[in-house]
Order: sequence, then structure tokens, then C-alpha cells
Amino acid sequence: MTATLDVPEQNPDLVLDQSADDYWNQYQLTFALYSVSDRAIPSAFDGLKPGQRRLLYQMHESRLLPGNKPQKSSKVCSAVTGNLHPHGGASMYGAAALMAADFQRVKVIDGQGAFPRIQGDIPAADRYTEMRLSAPGAALTAELDDHAVPMVATFDGEWTEPTVLPARWPVLLCNGAVGIAEGWATKVPAHNPREIMAACRALLARPNTTDDTLMKLIPGPDWGCGATVVGEGGLRDYITTGRGAFTVRGTVSVDGKNVIITELPPGVASNTVQDRIRALVESGELAGVADLSDLTDRRNGLRIVVTAKRGHSAETIREQLLALTPLEGTFAASLVALDENRVPRWWSVRELIGAFLSLRDSVVLHRSEYRLEKVSARRHLVAGLMTIHLDIDAAVAVIRGSDTVDEARQGLQERFAIDAEQADYVLGLQLRRLTKLDVIELQAEAEKLDAEFAELTELVGNPDARRKVIDQELVETAKLFKDAEFDRRTVLDFDATPVSAAGDDDGPRERKVNAAWRLDDRGVFSDSHGELLSSGLGWAVWTDGRIKFTTGGGLPFKIRDIPVAPDITGLLCSGVLAPGSHLALVTRRGKILRIDPAAVNPQGAAGNGVAGVKLAAGDPADAVIAAFPLTCGNDEAILSISERGWKVTEVPDIPVKGRGGAGVGFHPFVNGEATLVSATVSPTGFVRGKRSVRAEKRAKASVKGSGTDVTPA
Repeated sequence: MTATLDVPEQNPDLVLDQSADDYWNQYQLTFALYSVSDRAIPSAFDGLKPGQRRLLYQMHESRLLPGNKPQKSSKVCSAVTGNLHPHGGASMYGAAALMAADFQRVKVIDGQGAFPRIQGDIPAADRYTEMRLSAPGAALTAELDDHAVPMVATFDGEWTEPTVLPARWPVLLCNGAVGIAEGWATKVPAHNPREIMAACRALLARPNTTDDTLMKLIPGPDWGCGATVVGEGGLRDYITTGRGAFTVRGTVSVDGKNVIITELPPGVASNTVQDRIRALVESGELAGVADLSDLTDRRNGLRIVVTAKRGHSAETIREQLLALTPLEGTFAASLVALDENRVPRWWSVRELIGAFLSLRDSVVLHRSEYRLEKVSARRHLVAGLMTIHLDIDAAVAVIRGSDTVDEARQGLQERFAIDAEQADYVLGLQLRRLTKLDVIELQAEAEKLDAEFAELTELVGNPDARRKVIDQELVETAKLFKDAEFDRRTVLDFDATPVSAAGDDDGPRERKVNAAWRLDDRGVFSDSHGELLSSGLGWAVWTDGRIKFTTGGGLPFKIRDIPVAPDITGLLCSGVLAPGSHLALVTRRGKILRIDPAAVNPQGAAGNGVAGVKLAAGDPADAVIAAFPLTCGNDEAILSISERGWKVTEVPDIPVKGRGGAGVGFHPFVNGEATLVSATVSPTGFVRGKRSVRAEKRAKASVKGSGTDVTPA
């Protein structure tokens, strides 16, 4: 007999008949929309992300205003997560610490305790710090009590919160923002608040202000960390379109044998720079560094000292630091923000200022409407009371002759032609309000209410009147930024040239030609930052005569799963060619092959190279001993050194050949020698002592002993 199990029948109401793909797409899309509209991307109007907005709103509701006692950070953040939205205390405190950091262009929160002073600092635990709104922070929430912005229910319906703050200054442009969401990313640089406020007034008065005028008002970014914008780069594109890349450099000076770093580019942490320098020293790419000291303190700020070894130039090390570390990089600006429907889109600087001015117009309109409603109600009551005062004895007689309150109300309405609301107000008056002095005060109040009513009516109905109020308030708000701390910190050096036009995670890097580029052990071109070749033409030469050209096409910007080349054994050297350059290959037997890379097809990452120069047949000792780019200048020359002599050859005398050839003989050997030791190129020729060395056009080499005296001109 076989036992059977009774399986209960499945409740069909608990079964979701949906494919895994549909389920994932539905809920992933929901999360993506939430991430974009309610977490990572700021609003174009008040310039805040939802978490920041809730934090400032909670501080306003808790009356943590300038001059009031600050509150423990843990309590503030817990109130936000408990009352407004369950963000999480840690994420809320992180946002608060950033708004209280010293490197913020405008500190929105006045923090008490160990808040970050330089980029990369970690704040003390929230139980040890306190916070309240700073004066500029209070200006973002000052008009909340005037019903100036729409309010919506919180996630649980127990509280209400504003959809935007009635900001009196444009936070997004002044402090900048960085955020990454599904399919969207924003990266807005900070600007000088004085310049932004001036631009707001200019666009308020003349919305069609030209781009040239706007560029004069806002010449470039101004971060709280300082730094320098090198060259004009894409500044104009950024200001006019909201998209543009420009080079930013930290402040790196030379003092004797020391290279001193006192300012970092935005978003670069001190530890990141120091770790990178140590890695370069260990790898030998910064062989001239003797010591690295971090002398940063809370009183003097950032100070990193790099000491040069004896015999090494501190200025050279400075150039290497700018080229090989994040001390110089490209800031790829992208002004992405939410519109009035909480949909992300690209904005220009002009449009962001327009969005802020639109917010200010809405704030002035809504608060005027709210105030007009209050003034109208009070004006109505005062008008009824003044009517009663015209014959106060009759009003008293009506009240005394009535048996009930309802009868008194009805009697006053019929006797003085007032409505029930006015009659109730009269009935609620105290007898002391019937004095002559009170009548005078009532008349003064009526005149004041009439004037305010006319002013508010004008504001509600006339946009030009609102623009005048907005301008006056911009002037008043600009006084918050009159202190020295709001002087321009970022230097705009438009005449300088980037040492290496580096980039960041937002796009490719354009490196200085031949600056630390190499064909690495995976068969791909990368630089000392770990970036992969994405522009320019990479070249590699093997000792067996093979060459390889590649554009790096199809490779990502960051190192990921990359195919490995079949064989790079015997790789001699590699680099990146400047446009229009040729490549020279020199063999041990005195031959040179000058190749135009345009005649060679580029290879992919897995390419093993193609035949470059043909070595001497049957000579196992022959090999490629040198390879270098030729810029094809008229003064460019090659110095070749053999066992017993040397020779200088002008580059224009070397013909251009196709790949796979044996090259041409350019270094004649003497006294039975048959081997070249080295070959170098100089764009300015060579000198021997103080005399220029003329290139040898005939098959003749100079005698041994003078080679060490020949140097580039």
C-alpha cells in the first residue's frame, strides 16, 4: 500500500502570473524613476536634491536658525528620517556634513564640531557634532511660513513637506552638484555667489542679455577648494550650452627642493593624491622624489610637501605630478536638473538662472496672494468696526435690547448693514476698544490696510511689479556674501597651457603626447593613471622588427575585461604619436627605417604587430635598438653612437619608406666596428661644447672620444 500526501490547493489570489522579465522591468523601472526624480538629481528651481531639501525643512521647523542654540546632528537626522522620509540616518548625516564642510562654496549649515575641512575628510560621528542653519541657509527657508511654495503629504501622510524651498539665492549654481542615477548624471561646478547674484539681476532686467555679457558676469567656476582653471578650454560651451570640459589644476608651488601642494581640484581627496604619489615612487615613474610629508592641520589647511632628491629638479617633479596624478584633470560639466514635472533634462547656465527667477516670481506671487487674503479679511473686519463706531450708542442699544446673541447679531446686521462675520467680531470686542484713542488707531490701521491691499493687488496682477520686488530682494540677499570668505578663490588662468589635459570618469582623457603611455602586459595601451587609449595613435616596436599602430578603438575608458595580446615578448618601446609625425626604427647594423603611420593599418588590442624593418638575413645579432617619433621639423636631427664613433644626421635626409623594408644605411662604421650602441633624436639639432654640430651628408663618422660631448641644442 502506497502512502500519499495531501497537497493543499494553491490560493489563486496569491499567484502572480507574470514572466520574470516583465516583473524585473516593471520594478526596475519604478526604482529607476525614483532614483532619478527623488534621490540623485537636483531641482533646477531651488537647486536641491530631495534629501537636502527635507533636511533644511526639518531644521527650519525645529527653529534651528542663526543665533539659536544648535542641536545634536543625530537628533536632526533622526527627525528627518522619522517625520519626512526614511532615507536612513547615515545618508542624511552625510548630506548634512557636506553642506557644513569648509570647502563648500557657501556653507548652508553652520556645523559645530569636527566637520570636513578639506576634501576627503570624514566628519566625526553624528552624536559628537551639532548643527543649525547658517545665514545663507536660513535664506533658503525664510518664506516657508508665508505659504510661498506648494506643500504635499509625506510618505506616510502624517506630515506635509514642500515640493521646493523658497530659495532666495540659486544653490545649484553657487554650490554645484554631483549625482548619478539610472541613465542620467549631473555634474555642476560651483560659482562665486556674488557673480551669480549679479547675473541674476542682469537677466531679470534683460532676459535677452548676450552670451558675451553673461561670460563677463560669470567668467568661470569658483570652487570653495580654490584650484585654477587652466586655459579657456570649453568654458564658453559650458556657460552657453551646459556641457563643456575644461582643465582644472590644484595649486602646486616650488620652494627650493620642495614641491608644496596647498589646493586640490574639486572632487579630489588628499589621500587619493598621496596614495598616487607613493605608487608612482614605488614604480619608478617618480624616481626623483626623496620624501612625502602631509603637514595638513585644521589651522593652516592643506599642505602636502614633496621633497626632491639631490640632483633632481623640483620644477621637473612639479610637472610630473601635474601630468601623472589627479592634481590636474578635466572637469566635464553637465548641467542636468529636474524640471517642473520632475523630469531630468539638460540646462544651460542662462536657463538655470531663468528657472531660479521663475521660482522667485512664483514665491512672490504665492506669498502675496496669501498675504492679500489675510489683509482682505482684516480689512473687512476693520470696515465693519468703523461702521459701528459711527453710531456706537445705537450699537450698544441694539445689543442691550437683545435677548440672545443670535438676536443681537441679527439686529446689528439690520441696523448697520454689515454681514454676520463683522457682527460677530463686534460682539466679541472688549469695552476698552470703544475709546476715542482706539478709534484713531483703527483709522490708521484702515489706511495702512488700504495701502497694503493696493500694493498686494498690484503684485498679484502685474509681473513687472513682481520683478521690481525680486530685484530688491536680490540686492538684499547679496549682502549675505559681502564678507571676504566670498572673494573669488579659483584662479582663471586663460593664458596657461595644461601640462596634461587629463579627464575623469565622465569621458576620455587627452594626454600630453608620449606622457607615460605604454603598451602594457595585456597588450593594450594605458597611461600611468590606468586609463586606456581613447584618442591619438599608439605605437609599439619590438626588437625583432615588428611594429604596431592602434587607435584604441572599441576599448572602454576604464580597465575592465580586456583581451590579452598573443605575444609582447621582446617589446622595445611604445608611446603615442602626435598628428603628422613619423616613426623611426634603428637597427644594430646601422640601418634606419622611416615609416609614415598613415600607410599602416591600425590593429586592435589583440594585434601582434606587423613586419616593420627587415633585419640582416642570417645575422642573429641584428635587432632594433631604438625607435622614436619624428616630428618632421627642419632642424630635427638624429645622433647615432657606435662603439668607436658618432654621427649626426638631419631627419629630412632620411627617406620615407613603407613597412617591411630593410631601411637605409645612415651610420658608416670605422676601424672594423659593426654595431650601433644607441640612437637619439633632437628637434633642435645637437651641439658639441658651444659649437653646433653639422650633419654628415657623406659616409663618414667622427672619431671615438667626442660622442660624450655632443648634446641636444
